[in-house]
Amino acid sequence: MSCETNRDLLELYALGLLDGEERAEIEEHLRTNCIRCTPALKSSRALNVAVLAASLNAEEPSTGLRDRVLNTIQPARAKRLPIPWVGLAAGLAVAAIWLSFDGREKSNQLAAAKTQVRTLQQRSDELGRALTFLRDPETRPAVSRPGANQPRGTYFVNPRSGVMLIASNLPVLALGRVYAMWVIPKGQPPRPAGLFRPDANGSAVHLQSGPLDLGSTQAFAITDEPEAGSPAPTTQPFLITSAEGL
Repeated sequence: MSCETNRDLLELYALGLLDGEERAEIEEHLRTNCIRCTPALKSSRALNVAVLAASLNAEEPSTGLRDRVLNTIQPARAKRLPIPWVGLAAGLAVAAIWLSFDGREKSNQLAAAKTQVRTLQQRSDELGRALTFLRDPETRPAVSRPGANQPRGTYFVNPRSGVMLIASNLPVLALGRVYAMWVIPKGQPPRPAGLFRPDANGSAVHLQSGPLDLGSTQAFAITDEPEAGSPAPTTQPFLITSAEGL
């Protein structure tokens, strides 16, 4: 099994969703300490841990903590300080100013962290929906198998819940562009099934929820579209995968 073949299965392996022959093939390949797949697996596992951590409730420090810290270093009130204490008083004043700046910096860091946590929480929610979808006994895969270094994808189809695409090797999008997934009915124009963007490595997971009539579905595909989407494909569809036999 090549690195390109492994790429769209590593995330499923990191989540513990592979078994049987596919799991054995992945583990056999990883035992070679592949310089591409081993780091990719570590990144997938690190992301899963981060997503789980993001689901925990963040606790903020007490708003009175800074005041209590400052109160412990404020000099005793006096109209006039002895000369030897002037240097100490100046040092304490500098410390108070530093704490003020440090507090603002930490506030900025906390705001950035909250934004990151919200992003991870969204990713956690998406991952949870994807796992629920994959674990449903009615979910079945339709696999696209192009050559090496070409876009790869697997459509997971569930007649009650919808269709999910796990893709890799997707080309980099131009500014203002997104990928669109399409469900292609038999004898009818393609129907839009959601917009998505891949990560920096060209990988993506996209779930379009809703019932799907497999009996009237011919295939699935994706196209490169304007970021607002299109009612019909405006570029050549690729990752076209038949729904026959699902």
